[in-house]
Amino acid sequence: MSLDNLKMFPKNRIKSLFGLEPEVLAEVIFRVLPVLEQNREERLKNNPERKRRFVKKDGRPPELKPIHKLLITLLYLRHNTSATVVGQMFGFSADSVEKNALPEVLAVLKEQFPASRWEAVKRHRGEKFNPDEVDKIIVDSFETPLPRPSDNERQKRVYSGKKKRHTLKTQIYTDQKGKILDVSSGHRGPKPDVKIWNENELPIEIKEKPKIADKAYVGAAKETLTPKKKPKGGELSEAEKAENKVISQARIYVEHSIRRVKGYRVVRDEFRLAQGIFPSVVSVVVGLIQFADLVN
Repeated sequence: MSLDNLKMFPKNRIKSLFGLEPEVLAEVIFRVLPVLEQNREERLKNNPERKRRFVKKDGRPPELKPIHKLLITLLYLRHNTSATVVGQMFGFSADSVEKNALPEVLAVLKEQFPASRWEAVKRHRGEKFNPDEVDKIIVDSFETPLPRPSDNERQKRVYSGKKKRHTLKTQIYTDQKGKILDVSSGHRGPKPDVKIWNENELPIEIKEKPKIADKAYVGAAKETLTPKKKPKGGELSEAEKAENKVISQARIYVEHSIRRVKGYRVVRDEFRLAQGIFPSVVSVVVGLIQFADLVN
């Protein structure tokens, strides 16, 4: 893929490739490239095997430039294709993608684009998060499939009975309009949603806000409004059905937010990277979504 050709792509193609509008992508590039270049200079300075004294722009320039690293990483997050395929799009090997691009860029993106709403507002707008904008908190979770582990004990640790496969869970909570407030990810598939919610500490500013969730959160330690379950061998009354419908209509916005996150196939399809970096990957994806919301 030629960078000159990329400039001529229509807006919808840029969005489908990288998950960001062209204006947002340009701002991401503007913020990330200087950090990647600074990291490169620091590596050259501190490399004990380097024979020559470091001088800016000395020596042959690296083949894998910061702009390539960033675009390769965004493509990988968006499409979850193999490192070989995404590398070949720019003329680089899979090793270059896995060792030189993804780890470095993910770390920079995570630092530059916070996943939590309050940190994102402070970083991107220079303002303090206003808790009065949050009328209610809506919580839900989704599961990302994993390759089947070869070890039997590892299989048991991540096997989700609900999905009938090995997964990692991500819990997401939003406000009444579907704006993502924060995420908690990397939980093993068997762990109940309600247990994750009980362990999740909310910021004190929104801790007392009304909370809404689905039936998986019945019995939560936090006071959470959930639909009524149909009694065994019985039926719900018309009033209870109507109440459940109201709850479903209120919590649909968190489903829309989950759909946006899953637009990045790296968290929707089978996750092939190391499990240990899964929380960082989710944080980066949500951080980019936060950034796109705040700069528009």
